[in-house]
Amino acid sequence: MAEYPDNRVYNTHHVWAQCTPKTRTALVGITDFLAEEMGNIDSIDVPMEADELEMDSLVIHIHVKSRLRHFRCPLTGRVLEVNQDVLDDPAQIYLDWKKAWLFKMEYDDPDELDLLMNGTQYTHHLDSL
Repeated sequence: MAEYPDNRVYNTHHVWAQCTPKTRTALVGITDFLAEEMGNIDSIDVPMEADELEMDSLVIHIHVKSRLRHFRCPLTGRVLEVNQDVLDDPAQIYLDWKKAWLFKMEYDDPDELDLLMNGTQYTHHLDSL
């Protein structure tokens, strides 16, 4: 099992956010647990730059074979940038999920971070599945 760093927060839907509190920005991606569970990812759809996001709204859509799976946003805010390299080549997630972020966002409410899990808590969450 991978190690989940405590410098990120995780939701129960296996989406992580690496936050920079000073600028209230976060890189958002999916964990290796989710990527391994799904198998070969055909494509990923994420919001576009400037899109407004709500915590727990469905914002990441992953196509695997002929199925489409949806995943929830970890924070409320807006998209600043999309990582087109990873969207063009989702296999990057398997090579290094810690670097394969999907989009960068500016988040509105730092208190929402308290509603998410740190790496240790996320590992315990996975153990309970």
